[in-house]
Amino acid sequence: MPALRVFVVLLVFAAAAHAQNFKPGDAVEYKVGGSTPPQWERGTIVKAYEGGKQYLVREKPSRFFPEGFEKTYAAENLRAPKDEKASTDTPAAPKPGTTAAPPKASTAAGGPLTKAEVVAYAKSLFGSGDPFADSEKRDKNLNAIRDYIKTRGVAFVADDTFNYKDLPNGMNSVHIGAAIQSNYGPHPKLENYYGTYLLRTTNRGSKTSTKDGSRVVVTTTDAQFESGALVIAKGGTFTWKLGRTDPESKWITGKWREATADEMQPWEGGPMIVLEKARQGEDYTVRMCRVPGYEKWIDVGMGKGRIAASYGRPE
Repeated sequence: MPALRVFVVLLVFAAAAHAQNFKPGDAVEYKVGGSTPPQWERGTIVKAYEGGKQYLVREKPSRFFPEGFEKTYAAENLRAPKDEKASTDTPAAPKPGTTAAPPKASTAAGGPLTKAEVVAYAKSLFGSGDPFADSEKRDKNLNAIRDYIKTRGVAFVADDTFNYKDLPNGMNSVHIGAAIQSNYGPHPKLENYYGTYLLRTTNRGSKTSTKDGSRVVVTTTDAQFESGALVIAKGGTFTWKLGRTDPESKWITGKWREATADEMQPWEGGPMIVLEKARQGEDYTVRMCRVPGYEKWIDVGMGKGRIAASYGRPE
């Protein structure tokens, strides 16, 4: 019996060791399958399974998956990014009342923010001190940068150069990466949603670049299965054809409304709409795509996490 107790304790300990405490939206590093020696890439947590034993991870963007492919990883194949692990040194506690609110960003200039503007604003918040010395102040600064990006959108993507070179260590986090990815280009207006979209359930499709490399052209006539159509009307109504050739008796019709701030992620700017009581009686969100090259496309999803259920291109 004592040997059995020891065995059970070891099993419990091993399970606890593999359990992680990541939350949706957290930055994470995942082990690339089959890599020798082991290689780690940076991704984002989407959802946890089995109390943290497994996680759905959105991997780094690629040519074929510009928003990142989503894949499930066991906890032992994930780790916190090295630049975001907590320090073993205990910083001196700040005196009460000494954490000042970050200065407000100027949004007088029109148009999406440039990389230089975002970097300059970040440096103005953090100054030359240790960004990790005051965790409360760091969180406020990161949220201020996130909100600055939301005000006008951005004219660049957050590549490795931006993440690890342009922004000094400590001035970057999942706050900033998610805000840049979700706010590329100028914010859409509600009227930009009006129209008919041809839906597909896999991904947005292939894309190719022009010879000069300055613009991305989306391929709209490829072999991917297109599952239906969504019509968003100006008067606040929608029609969802689950199958492209379904008879009118099978169409889903209802009302749409603008999403509230609470229904949007804190890093998302620009309006989003909600289809009320759509498929299977559930509310669905529709957000204008902000991935370069897919302007005017929409992402259709469920819930606040909004893992996309469908993508749509203008008819």
